[in-house]
Amino acid sequence: MKARQKESGTKGKNSNNLENKKRIIAEVNKIISEELRFLNGYYDYDLKKFYKCELIYGSCFLVFFNLKEAKNIFREEIIDFNNYFALKKDKNIVRVNIWKILNLIAGFELLGIGINAHGTSENIIKNIYSIESILKEDIDKDYTLELLFGDIFYSRAVNYLINYNDFFVFEDILKSLISLHYSRLNIHQKLIKLADEIPEGRLSGIYKENINEVKTLNALLKSSFLIGLGASNFKIEKIHTSLLFRVIENMVLLKTYCDMEDHLKKIPPNNKNNGRDEYLSLVISKQESIREKINSDIDSIEPDWLKDNFKNLAKLF
Repeated sequence: MKARQKESGTKGKNSNNLENKKRIIAEVNKIISEELRFLNGYYDYDLKKFYKCELIYGSCFLVFFNLKEAKNIFREEIIDFNNYFALKKDKNIVRVNIWKILNLIAGFELLGIGINAHGTSENIIKNIYSIESILKEDIDKDYTLELLFGDIFYSRAVNYLINYNDFFVFEDILKSLISLHYSRLNIHQKLIKLADEIPEGRLSGIYKENINEVKTLNALLKSSFLIGLGASNFKIEKIHTSLLFRVIENMVLLKTYCDMEDHLKKIPPNNKNNGRDEYLSLVISKQESIREKINSDIDSIEPDWLKDNFKNLAKLF
């Protein structure tokens, strides 16, 4: 199933940046919905619970695209826009194949659904706190229905990623998936070994001590930012490089803490959870701190169209 171009285009004055982005996201949502319907035709299972229509990976990919300048979006296969840095008159005309972009974003999002499906089975925090869970060293080898669906979504994603026709992008995405699963596996095993100590406060410690592994739990999200930066041909001035990359790193870390919050909230309420509420408060506190840093840095981003893109993106976290 390939991404399809929309027949109709914009008429009159070109829609603004946010509207063009919404149109791209809407097209990808149609693709994802078709994929879900296709799989549900064979499996009677609630697949939508793994899927978020905001398309966080696609939104991160598009943040460096000045789509306000894109004309005739979806009317032609190739679209042009001015991805300028300082002044609009200092043109940086970029030409992209919208069909390829739709395929790449669809591939990202299907991988994201696969990650979510795997995460349901790999909710290590929930498993450790659950009385019904049997802790064992080889728990990673248990093949659940969620792991099966995760693998199916991974395989479906490949169809779209291949259509983007860039080996280096495909390789980067593959490395990010390996990285995030390696981090999950390591943290999983460390939490299992320390399971008896977790109610005494070791849960927060294990994440603090392994911050590099925590950061790579959302390696695919970081890849979506960086691949989008390359695809947009946006030229970052040296003085702004550290600012933009700091915002990216913090957004990736913020998503990780948001994921942790979701996992913690799924812990059975009256089981082995003496440290659960304390750690949940810590995670929420870290989210608030990171959000403040992100919002502060975004105010310093230039040009205005890029600042607006990041402001709109921050609302999704």
